[in-house]
Amino acid sequence: MTPADLPADLTTLLGEGAHGYFAGGAGDEITLRDNETSWSRYALHPRVLVDVGERDLSVDLLGRRRAHPVVVAPMAYQKHAHPSGELGSAAAARATGSVYGLSTQSTTPPREVAAELGDHDRWFQLYVFRDRQISLDLVAEARENGYEALVLTVDFPVAGWRERDKRSGFTVEHPIALNPDGPALTTEELFALHDPTLTWDDVAQFAEAAGMPLLLKGILRPDDAERAVQLGAAGIVVSNHGGRQLDTALSGADALPPVVDAVAGRADVLVDGGIRRGWDVAKALALGADAVMIGRPVLWGLARDGAAGAEAVLRQVVAELDTTLALLGCPRARDLDPTYVGRAPWA
Repeated sequence: MTPADLPADLTTLLGEGAHGYFAGGAGDEITLRDNETSWSRYALHPRVLVDVGERDLSVDLLGRRRAHPVVVAPMAYQKHAHPSGELGSAAAARATGSVYGLSTQSTTPPREVAAELGDHDRWFQLYVFRDRQISLDLVAEARENGYEALVLTVDFPVAGWRERDKRSGFTVEHPIALNPDGPALTTEELFALHDPTLTWDDVAQFAEAAGMPLLLKGILRPDDAERAVQLGAAGIVVSNHGGRQLDTALSGADALPPVVDAVAGRADVLVDGGIRRGWDVAKALALGADAVMIGRPVLWGLARDGAAGAEAVLRQVVAELDTTLALLGCPRARDLDPTYVGRAPWA
């Protein structure tokens, strides 16, 4: 299921508020658009006459072999996309062997998502709120329900300037983990709960509370990546929050190589933002990423057809990656390196 297969008017399907929340970005949405186009600034450099009769898409991530490098990105408020919400996208992740990331802003309790996933790989994404105990309680719930890693989002001291949400007044109508029994809240009310005082000094507290590998999500600078590694982070997620925070910020594709150089193999590096096709995944791995996170395409599949729609999107991206490996003359995904990619002459 490619974007062309989706309904022409997602606003009609989701409603103006929910569609604007999921599809929109910060400011003039320059970074939102550049996230996708940035991958096209790289051209693939295939080798020929290589035996690609068998391909291996597996990668090593957080010390374990994974079936392929696609991780379902944590995404908020999924019941606004489809009644199955996070249970639908989790079922799709399980069916396709994709690591599943659950958002702090889930409209399904973490324990219910864990039950849907069974023994399947799952990570928990954490926002830090002004009431730190709420965040610590969420970490404890994740640990008790078998989440394997904690993904601490570090690029959200305050919400970005999101004009679509301001126009629509989008309100979260479903209970979420931090407000399970409270009234419906606008996104601005929810965003006001985030703690703008979070610093590097606080990271160790959450790492200790987690009792599981810690990844820092939202890093674009190599010096920040270096500091994260020094603090013991097991992984870095190169991300500009899907273009939703700071407009005209660097794309994940362009930020990735310097971060990979700074990390120098001491932690895993993932990247998100604008990855839409299997060849984008291949480019990310060739530029040094260990895995990628994919968000909106999975959500659009969920919106169209629940778990089956999200699964179709994931299966297609993985199948495209398989074909790309064959045509690149690189039968193993984890063998992709910078020799397979370069700046495109048309960029």
